[in-house]
Amino acid sequence: MKLLLENWRGYLNENKDVSNTLFFMKSAWGIKNNKWDHVGFVLPNGSMKDMSGHRGELVEPIISTWKDVMKDEKFWQNVKSVPSSPEEATKMGIYKTMKLPQTVDVPDGIICRSDDPEKRSENCGSFVFNVLANAGINPSFLKSDEYLVVGKQF
Repeated sequence: MKLLLENWRGYLNENKDVSNTLFFMKSAWGIKNNKWDHVGFVLPNGSMKDMSGHRGELVEPIISTWKDVMKDEKFWQNVKSVPSSPEEATKMGIYKTMKLPQTVDVPDGIICRSDDPEKRSENCGSFVFNVLANAGINPSFLKSDEYLVVGKQF
């Protein structure tokens, strides 16, 4: 019976998305205002998982490839040159990554903060903030002046 439960737990965990890396991007607005205004998770296979307020209200996180993100016309509206790779975007100063101190589970749905269920994910910043807080990582750096991904009140 113990082996059966361990195998079941392993099966459940192998279908979860995990990440130890955040990505930050500057949309057309972020470029203009020199703020990192989009954040999400880089998954082990290199794809990205994020929520985005411009996709609509309370739209669940999606997994995208770099090419998918580059085709998002709302995100890149009024950007003169859309980068063809993360490396090119990094050179342009509109993309960066940050390693986390530990690997976190990245949920498929809209989540609340476990210590404050009223704080529900509504956009990229609040989604990442809640995932980090629920994993025991202090997410307060997301409220610094360098970023504009989550409101200071969050």
